[in-house]
Amino acid sequence: MNPITDICWSCMFPMFIGPLPFVINIGDQKGGTIIDDDKDIPKGVPLIGSGEMPLGTCTCQSRSPILPIGLMMSWHEPTRLVDVTRSPFCMVGLGGVDLSAGLGGILPAPGYGDSKLDGETSSSFYQTHWFMNPIMAILGIMDVACTLGLSKSLDLLFMTEVDPAWNDDSLSVIFAPEVILFTSLPAQLACGVDCVSSSLPNSTDELTMVDFSEIPYYSFNQSASNPASSANPSRYLFWCGGCQGSLYPLNGNNTDSAYAVQSSILTTEKLTGLVHRMGLENITTGVLGMCSSIIPELFFNKSEWKYSMGYPVPQTTRSPSCCNAIGETDTTWNSNASFPYTGEDFTYIMYHERDCCFL
Repeated sequence: MNPITDICWSCMFPMFIGPLPFVINIGDQKGGTIIDDDKDIPKGVPLIGSGEMPLGTCTCQSRSPILPIGLMMSWHEPTRLVDVTRSPFCMVGLGGVDLSAGLGGILPAPGYGDSKLDGETSSSFYQTHWFMNPIMAILGIMDVACTLGLSKSLDLLFMTEVDPAWNDDSLSVIFAPEVILFTSLPAQLACGVDCVSSSLPNSTDELTMVDFSEIPYYSFNQSASNPASSANPSRYLFWCGGCQGSLYPLNGNNTDSAYAVQSSILTTEKLTGLVHRMGLENITTGVLGMCSSIIPELFFNKSEWKYSMGYPVPQTTRSPSCCNAIGETDTTWNSNASFPYTGEDFTYIMYHERDCCFL
């Protein structure tokens, strides 16, 4: 996978850069910004309290007295890679490097499996890997306060081969005991609503003026068709993976399996929920995210994440928008995205909303 050409750079939008009085959105991308009406960022006072200030500026309590005021910024950062593989210890995103020779005997882990009902796949199982890929920091983009100090190396943060709960539903309850609340038929039917609401087209202008009703502060009201909007049902159906199925249990057993691309996306979404629950991802939005981003976020907020396929067929070659909200249908781009032998393992690029007090 090419770390430059295979990244959907338009997925970084929508973007806000203070003090510009508008939100930039190229390609009708879905997602939130730092000035969304429901972010509830408090009013800031330099050196006293973190928060927003007039005309798209901000302040952080820990900021140096020399530069107490910064600019509010928000975009979606391509910061993680996810391998979804049939073969344990196969690093798909690293060109297929196989570590099973050294680790297979020490950490025996099951490989791909599926079951069929009436000749059709009804469940599946993959192993996955969660990589840190700070491409923005590596390239030195926005490397002032927003990405300054972050690691500039590709690193493996988690692999499911070492997790005994990844293929055991009873053990996975340890990290997600709330799974018992979502086994009912009504809870599962609600995922149909999530599928529709997360797949609605988000038609916006490339430059959308912000609301000046609270002058001198900026605010922005997302369209109800955007999963990041508080008016969109997808935001509240946190147990659903939309058109891919249910996110629970948080392991590799996919009972909602129809075909390879759909199942691999669902596995990716489940892994994202799991790494949050394990405390491997930090809060990157709101006042806590824009000033520190060191507090673990244990809850998977679907509206803050987006993804695109990087392998076997980069989504950048297939779709003008090349970017998907969590739960959005893949039927618009998945044709021939999976094929025998070399096209049965997958790599997805994950984009996480980052709010920042810049400079």
